[in-house]
Amino acid sequence: MFDLPEIGIRLRGFQGDKDLDQIMLMENDREIATLMTIHFLVPQGEQTRELYKKNIAEHTEMFCIIETIPPTLAEAQSEVTAVPEFVGFVGLFAGPDRGQRLSMLSIAFVKKFWNKGYGTAVVKFVVDYAFRNLNMHRISLGTTEGNDRAIAVYKKCGFVLEGRDRKNHWVDGGWKDLIRMGIIIDDWIEMNKKEKA
Repeated sequence: MFDLPEIGIRLRGFQGDKDLDQIMLMENDREIATLMTIHFLVPQGEQTRELYKKNIAEHTEMFCIIETIPPTLAEAQSEVTAVPEFVGFVGLFAGPDRGQRLSMLSIAFVKKFWNKGYGTAVVKFVVDYAFRNLNMHRISLGTTEGNDRAIAVYKKCGFVLEGRDRKNHWVDGGWKDLIRMGIIIDDWIEMNKKEKA
């Protein structure tokens, strides 16, 4: 478990069905799902749930549930407030050849937790952790054109634009580009040198 107390959240291990219930709620929320997938937006069910289980078990270097750090029972007004809230998830999915030390970042938040600075803190933490502790060489990601908040977060965390798949994603009656971004360990080292200077 990784606590980020400065913003009141933690990253913890995936716990199966309980967490999948929350992820499936996100998959079936049109506004969130538009930002999570390049597939057609249709109701998701058991097949998607099983695909998550398989991908998390077989293809991740790291997959964490993001949740609030609740106050201790002594600090809380009631036991209800002492329960962590599901915020979202973050994962590093392995490339087809793990020896190349490449991974793909995936991150999503429940709408209630948008615009609170959690994205920047989580992406920065995961990128740092991946390069320091998982021996990653490169982290890449894809996002949809128009997801300006996420693109700003990724740039702030050192990702650079690497390309775009034009008119790749059909959303609300129109085509959107898929924006491809990445960061390599050399860029991350330079960024950390500048931050320390």
